[in-house]
Amino acid sequence: MYPNASEFSITLPSVLADMKLYIGGRHHILPLELDFTLNLDVPERNAKLELNVALPHEYPMLKPHVTARSIGLNRHQQKELNDALYEYIKTLEAGELCVLSVITWLSENAPNYFSLQSVNKATEDIHPNDGSKNVLCRLWIYSHHIFSKFKRRDILDSAQDLKLTGFSLPGKPGFICVEGTKKDCSEFHQQLKKMSWKKLSLVKEEIAESSASSPQTFRKFQDFQEISFQVRRGPAKEYHMDMGQFLKYLEDHNCAYAFHDLFGIEGHTASDK
Repeated sequence: MYPNASEFSITLPSVLADMKLYIGGRHHILPLELDFTLNLDVPERNAKLELNVALPHEYPMLKPHVTARSIGLNRHQQKELNDALYEYIKTLEAGELCVLSVITWLSENAPNYFSLQSVNKATEDIHPNDGSKNVLCRLWIYSHHIFSKFKRRDILDSAQDLKLTGFSLPGKPGFICVEGTKKDCSEFHQQLKKMSWKKLSLVKEEIAESSASSPQTFRKFQDFQEISFQVRRGPAKEYHMDMGQFLKYLEDHNCAYAFHDLFGIEGHTASDK
């Protein structure tokens, strides 16, 4: 259907060979998930739409993670389109092969989002009087793994759009920490849950009234970034971060206490021995 390299590309082509070996019984380690990109035309708007798809191993019983992007859409328009796409995917029956349905839906509906009026903020106050804007929050989130480049990019974009600080640590396991107002942290968590995950858990939530603690003193991170350390490659081409270096990173940011919550054990660096 998409014979040209400019239309369809697989993020890591070697995954296909790994899958064939696994299906044929010649390899017993589960391969990585399949990620690919489709570049679709939106002729009504003379624009291109990049569709990123990550298929979990349990697909189609588990829905794919799908994100649409275009340089012709601002942040607000792109969020509106992806929110609507997420709601559409939710209506599909479990076990249904849905990628073609998603492409059809986008072909029919994406042009409408290029004409939406731009707004200053990507997210509006849903409960303007609930006081959540005056409450500071820090969330510690655990994921079974974070490998997909699409998820990693969405995590960065979402945190930076909401002006949150913290970090994302990809690999197996994966960890995310965000800090900011409770409203923005909750919005980030909701966006995170829209992605497909084998396991995603909110491990710890820290709260402080802004009247008692200013954002500058509450925040332990200056910005939001994806971090990485020395890795060791697992048997399934999985990258496991050095948790000793991760603990040192937490210590440098005065939050080593979270290591116990994330792993259920006390952490010790080499300098402690």
